[in-house]
Amino acid sequence: MERVIKKEPKRGLTGIKAVSIAFVILVLIAATLFVDQPPRPQPSTAPTEQFSAERAMQHLQFIAKETRPSGSERIKHVRDYVVAELTKLGIQPQVQQEQGTTYDNKSIELHNIVGVLKGKNSEGKALMLSTHYDSVYFGPGANDAGVSVAALIETVRALKNGEPLQNDIWIVITDGEEIGLLGAKAFWDKAEHREKIGLVANFEARGSKGASLMFQTSEENGALIQHFAQGAPEPVANSFMGDLYRLLPNDTDLTVALHAGIPGLNFAYIAGWSAYHTPKDNLENVDLSTLQHQGENALAMSRQFGNAELEQLRSPDHVYFSLFGQLAHYPKSIVAPITIVLWLTAVALIVVAFRQQQIRLRGMMISVLAVIGSAVLSLSVNYLLYQLVYTLWAKKMTLFNGATYDAYLYHISFLLITLFVHALLMKKWNARTNVLEIMLVGMVLFLLILTVSVIWLPGASYLWMVPLIIHSIVIGFSLYKKDADRVLNGVPAILLTAFAPIVLFTTLFHLLFHAMSPSITLVVSIIFTFILALLNPAFRLLSAHHRWFVAVLSVCLVVLLAWGWMNAVPSEDRPVYEHLLDDH
Repeated sequence: MERVIKKEPKRGLTGIKAVSIAFVILVLIAATLFVDQPPRPQPSTAPTEQFSAERAMQHLQFIAKETRPSGSERIKHVRDYVVAELTKLGIQPQVQQEQGTTYDNKSIELHNIVGVLKGKNSEGKALMLSTHYDSVYFGPGANDAGVSVAALIETVRALKNGEPLQNDIWIVITDGEEIGLLGAKAFWDKAEHREKIGLVANFEARGSKGASLMFQTSEENGALIQHFAQGAPEPVANSFMGDLYRLLPNDTDLTVALHAGIPGLNFAYIAGWSAYHTPKDNLENVDLSTLQHQGENALAMSRQFGNAELEQLRSPDHVYFSLFGQLAHYPKSIVAPITIVLWLTAVALIVVAFRQQQIRLRGMMISVLAVIGSAVLSLSVNYLLYQLVYTLWAKKMTLFNGATYDAYLYHISFLLITLFVHALLMKKWNARTNVLEIMLVGMVLFLLILTVSVIWLPGASYLWMVPLIIHSIVIGFSLYKKDADRVLNGVPAILLTAFAPIVLFTTLFHLLFHAMSPSITLVVSIIFTFILALLNPAFRLLSAHHRWFVAVLSVCLVVLLAWGWMNAVPSEDRPVYEHLLDDH
């Protein structure tokens, strides 16, 4: 009886501690997602020197009434409208007629719209703001790239009502982007354009909503990133997506500029992928907040680089990532030395922990098997589940453009299954391992990924490096106190070690879930398992009441999959447009 009375307060305190930690983690995730949302749209009554989504929307309502593929009658009306609006703003745009050749070797006449907003020093290099005004045959192209055309018109209006800039601003709205970047190729074929333009800021869309993401830069981007960090009011960017995009077979008009040797930045939004290149890319699926963010980025880049020296923009690359409304960045050159230091630190921590008898060889080996086994089993279960779901209903909800309706249900399901599998395995192995052993294994796995990242994907290094630095400090302090278990299981240590992985990977997973299909994001299972190893004190605490933990995960998983199944029949509001590929 006495033993029961002693344990009861401990259980109560553990329960309160677990609920408190869970609450803080959920708040941190919610705060990270909230900060990454686009800003509130400004009304048409906003000050004249500011960007207003409502004012830009007035242009978009004309631009995106109908489809406007290159060579169509409709694109002529849109071209006349854009030229007239820019003329009203006093920049005297020209329509440059060019010839291009389509994918099927047909000749087509192209018409690029080029206007120049004069600066106080027109002798120097100019900033070019670019987008395209043609659409695919499949839809009106309200987002791709009508939003950006309207945003550039509104940006010019705001610039005309603000302080004059030093540099010229070229507004280049190309034709033929959707049929092979033809307008951009014709523009950059001219030597006078390559000589005059010092920097390109290109604006695109691969969806219908979400934040305007700065997803690509030219190489040697150190100076560009410093300017972007200073000028962007609400930056959403990371060098992982930048490095990843370089490996993908995707192109925009900026691709042509980069091949011409011109530095550049690329902006786009990627949420709402299911509307991309479909009839649903219409005015009803335009998000004013997204339009506001796209326009604010265009205006901010104009004012930042419009007063900068554009002849000297190349400097060694930076690693960068947005963090609660700010852009953190540092030279890429320090990544390799820090990686070496972290390896030496990890070895030192392991040696000291062995000498203090706080870890055992057997415990480390079991920890390796537990974490690797959890990763492999989670990936396998997720793969089998998605194959089943895809066969039963997700296949008919997947569009010809690669997007799957309600894909976020499956992305989140992968995370829940990984939690479920990890909880089951760790229940078995927890008695044979301790917190420090699992965390050290997690650190070594993160170090292995960091080392690979340094070689092939250095822009992603911050994802592994920042958590490792914090973990090294916290674990080092716990060994200094010679009571690692007590320190690492304390609330301060749990929150300190949880902060960086949660914030950084919440942002990353959020972007990947928007940009990638569920069949690709299956690999998140492995990364998530390694994160759980790093956060072992928090995970042990939250899963202490094992049955409740597993029950909650199971209910959430069933609800998500049931929701996907109930919405599995395409309706008039969610059609599958496979026939359009045959028509065009």
